[in-house]
Amino acid sequence: MRFLIEYKDFKTKEETNFSLQLLDTFLNEHLIGEFHGSTFECILIRFINNPSSKKKYKLRVLYEDIAEIELPGNFINNKTLNVEDFLTGLHRVEEAIMLVKTIELKSELDFSEDKLLLKFQQSIKNAPRTLEELKAYFKKQKQTVQSNWAKLADLSMKRSLSNPKPLTKPLITISISAPLEETEPNHSFIYTEVFSNLLRKAEVMLPGYSHIFIHLADTLVEAKQEFAPNHRIKDAFSIIDTKKYMASDNETKSNMMFNSIVSALRSITKFDHLEEHKIESVIGKIKEEGTDIELKYFSKQNDKYLAEVIYTVPKSHLTNAPFKLRVTDLNSNAVKTTKIDDINLFWCPYSFGSINIKKDSVVIKGRKSHRAEISRRADKLPDEYIFKIKDIFI
Repeated sequence: MRFLIEYKDFKTKEETNFSLQLLDTFLNEHLIGEFHGSTFECILIRFINNPSSKKKYKLRVLYEDIAEIELPGNFINNKTLNVEDFLTGLHRVEEAIMLVKTIELKSELDFSEDKLLLKFQQSIKNAPRTLEELKAYFKKQKQTVQSNWAKLADLSMKRSLSNPKPLTKPLITISISAPLEETEPNHSFIYTEVFSNLLRKAEVMLPGYSHIFIHLADTLVEAKQEFAPNHRIKDAFSIIDTKKYMASDNETKSNMMFNSIVSALRSITKFDHLEEHKIESVIGKIKEEGTDIELKYFSKQNDKYLAEVIYTVPKSHLTNAPFKLRVTDLNSNAVKTTKIDDINLFWCPYSFGSINIKKDSVVIKGRKSHRAEISRRADKLPDEYIFKIKDIFI
């Protein structure tokens, strides 16, 4: 269970208590790595110092999966580290845990109170008891906080592994982030675009979310600092040697980036029970053909023709991608390609709203929205592209 300790002093208007920040770290060090029910992923305890006589204390659900609990406190020093405030807060935590079951819910409560209380009571034995011990704990706080967040990421993956969910949503994108200052070629950008396209075309399905965020860093603990509890996305992690990467030639950089991304994809495939054969087929295609490959944006087919909008990913997000129209005559199998335009990949959805095959032409229309119109106007792009079929097959 994750804990979040907040503080508000109604007299001084301060919202930070130095000692309670360490309490937050301590609780998560001992409790964040274990599952205590599906109703809440976090217990937020907000201590109220010097409350007014009319203060009503919150006891509610926050953001669907956080138990928000306010408790009155009697803290002596907000700015200076002191063991009295730390222990005062520590000994109120049990009360907060026991209040969780009294929160009004719209569904049945799934909360392992006894298990959490037992774990909390065991953790108290390791709590700092003197100012010297608290100061020693403070010196390692940064490292402990990083470890705590990595434990939370591990718990999320462990829960997914042990609790398979149906694959209900199509993958839309993957995003790749790494602590790297890339110029051209920007390999994280290139692989983001190539993997996203091919995984979409492979019709990869995901359990309740549509976006995968891949975080790369020198260590897994560092990568997991980017973890964000969010039902709408899922995070995956992998290692990349940033010093070696920055010192390498472009081919080595590309291989390093590819291998790290593949490691993360295989990890999430395992713990989230994804369609391994589809993901491995995409990995194999990129490994064999590289990133300078022809990608399909969308297509349309009738009895006579197949029309496809195709493109290749540029070396940088600052460079426009060359989009082409490829038309196949299904009777003669003749194939012709003509240029559409050079368009930035971020804005191209505004230009490619639909594609239709008319009697004598292929028509590509942009999206019909005010934002789309402004974007096309800014980039001096037309609202639609019309290609005469007879001109294409000259």
